Amino acid sequence: MEATDIGSGKHVLDIGCGAGNSTELIDRAGAAVVGVDAAQGMVDYANKTFDGIDFQVGGIEELVFEDNEFDVVFAANSVQYAADLGTALQELKRVCKPGGSIVAGLFGPPEMVSYKPVLEALGQFMPKPPPGGKPGGPFRLSAPGVLEEGFRSAGIEVLSTGEVNCPFEYGSWDQFWRGTRAAGPTQMAIGLAGLQAVEEATHKSVEPFIAEDGSITFDTNVFIFVVGQA
Repeated sequence: MEATDIGSGKHVLDIGCGAGNSTELIDRAGAAVVGVDAAQGMVDYANKTFDGIDFQVGGIEELVFEDNEFDVVFAANSVQYAADLGTALQELKRVCKPGGSIVAGLFGPPEMVSYKPVLEALGQFMPKPPPGGKPGGPFRLSAPGVLEEGFRSAGIEVLSTGEVNCPFEYGSWDQFWRGTRAAGPTQMAIGLAGLQAVEEATHKSVEPFIAEDGSITFDTNVFIFVVGQA
């Protein structure tokens, strides 16, 4: 948000908004914001939790908005899950006003992400890429320069890059699992392998991070981000 100067008078699209927490931060900054997520359950939760904010169900590769509609397009932890990155980034550019800002953030290199075991536990249930296809998953764009090159290939000028540590903290396993279970990738894994198998694998991955009081902390979680201009 700081890197794109989100504030009063700005019209912002939060694509991949999840439960709406980032959308609410943008709203509090004084911007007019629309939150979009592919998961109906997430959008339902956001609508019940945050009054007065427009939340909609939609996919990142087929946005329903008009050309040149937003001053800022904000994509936190979402573009790496697009089936076709080029199509997704071109859509973000299409709905952004000329000269507007497009920011995408996602997990940094795996060795800098303590949440990695959870992602790997979920990944074992995901479909394998087709023959000749590129590997997917949360780290597909995490290597240095990959996301920047995606921006340039989509015709988006890269203005800046950065990284920030985002610790994940939970009071208990129940709190952790409630949130993690709701996320789109977890829902996909459950649909493919069943709730019990996914919950057991996820719990095993979390065990090394559970403190004596039952709390769970992933203290090193580096995210990288790229800011571009439409």
